[in-house]
Amino acid sequence: MRRRDFLNVSGSALASTAARSLSAPLTALAASDALAAPGEDYRALVCVFLFGGLDNYDTVIPYDAASHARWAQIRGPLLGQYPVPRSTANLLPLTTPARFGARQFALPPEMPGLHALYQQGNAAVVGNVGPLVQPTDAAQFASGAAVLPPRLFSHNDQQSTWMSGGTEGAQFGWAGQIHDALLQAGVSSPNTFSAVTMSAGELLITGAETSPYHLVGGAALEPTLLQSGIVSRPIEDVPYFGADTVSVAGLPSNLVEHFKAASSAHDGLLEQDVDRLLRSSFAANARFKSAVAPSGASAGFPADPFGLQLRSVFEVMQARSTLGARRQLFVVTMGGFDTHSDQPGALPELQARLDAGISAFYAACQRAGLDQCTTLFTASDFGRTLAVNGDGTDHGWAGHHFVVGGRVNGGTIYGDLPPAEFGHALDAGAGRLIPSMSIEQYGANFAGWLGLDDTRIGAVFPNLSSFSPRLYMML
Repeated sequence: MRRRDFLNVSGSALASTAARSLSAPLTALAASDALAAPGEDYRALVCVFLFGGLDNYDTVIPYDAASHARWAQIRGPLLGQYPVPRSTANLLPLTTPARFGARQFALPPEMPGLHALYQQGNAAVVGNVGPLVQPTDAAQFASGAAVLPPRLFSHNDQQSTWMSGGTEGAQFGWAGQIHDALLQAGVSSPNTFSAVTMSAGELLITGAETSPYHLVGGAALEPTLLQSGIVSRPIEDVPYFGADTVSVAGLPSNLVEHFKAASSAHDGLLEQDVDRLLRSSFAANARFKSAVAPSGASAGFPADPFGLQLRSVFEVMQARSTLGARRQLFVVTMGGFDTHSDQPGALPELQARLDAGISAFYAACQRAGLDQCTTLFTASDFGRTLAVNGDGTDHGWAGHHFVVGGRVNGGTIYGDLPPAEFGHALDAGAGRLIPSMSIEQYGANFAGWLGLDDTRIGAVFPNLSSFSPRLYMML
């Protein structure tokens, strides 16, 4: 690799780190992290974002004889291709609230861990959640009378809408704004490690005063880049760093020292601001590396990328006292849920990985005594159509989600689970579900658990008053 190529890669990566940090005030980043007092209240909120659109109809499955038969009739072209048949004999039945009458529901056979957590009361299903401007039904949707969220059924826009309430290009996410409000209320303190993303989804946890700290594979972003294969190969023509003194082994530390000292060459205010951000990033990374380390307590996580992300979340939580965070927001992600084709081959494997990772995370939290102060929830671009397109399903609107934690009033279903049928009052066509619970209702539940009062919750979610009732599912 030639010098200019190496500098382009390394420089752009470091600049990207700084650019993402520019969404927070420089004074907040420059301030020293306030340490939480011993025994002080701690809470962690973990978002598992499922990129592509989780199929709600094949995650919370009709189980009573009549509903299952109709669902199986509609989904027939897919069901014969699943490795484990979706017959009632193989499904994992959920204790279903009496308000659903004769209707019963189950999880697929690939999700025994979440099934056990639900039955034990440590997990809940939240049904038919999605973006809404106002309560809407099929007649209003068909007539054009309803005010609708913009750019429905678009991956990028609906991912952004789920995280921020706005389409692609939005600046702040609702969880980041919750943390801003926690700062203003004195419930949380300024801390570099209050918002952490393990892969993507940083919009959700970005606020005016809250900036996400980025990890890649559980490691600080800058050390990962500087210790990658980029610098493990012979380097030609490196006079910029001093060809006689730089070795491949020593290059990462030389780069760090170079960027730390770069501010001395800049007179412009913006350049100096970026330099301060770079130095803050290096200092934060050094602090992170000294505080967070794998231990025996983090054993038992799956070795796939999703499991490793959750293991990293757990390790950061374990270091909460050293890092000084009273409230922490995390984002972990899984991709692959855009199952337009080969859904029978792809979805069961994804569900099994999701189940194994969440189960291992909850078990680790229990062993460490963190289960009562940790809540995990799922989110996704959208649900999928009930109609089959051949060997897959298409983009939907609302979906069903899981909330897991020791303080979750679990073992039940919140919200609605419309019938697996066409033509009902919440069918936007092809079995695309119109949400009966807004993202505001979903998010406000977590805001209250994290410590916000109703007035501050209303400021974070100004459209919350358009929907009733509020979701209360935390003990």
